[in-house]
Amino acid sequence: MSEAVHGFKEGQPVWVEDGDEKHHPGIFVGDNESAAWFGGGPSAYVAHPEAHQAEVVSLFRITPRDETGS
Repeated sequence: MSEAVHGFKEGQPVWVEDGDEKHHPGIFVGDNESAAWFGGGPSAYVAHPEAHQAEVVSLFRITPRDETGS
């Protein structure tokens, strides 16, 4: 299967925006392929290693994270 249109890859470090517009570090796990089936917008699974949890997140809340520290 080809890479999804959004360009995120499995294992890629990302930022996830919460409801208060704060950004939290996460790891992109993969697309939530059932989102369209249930009438939702495009979403993905993101793991939050520091919080020891994962969640389904709207793709519009995910941005790439620069791992160089700058």
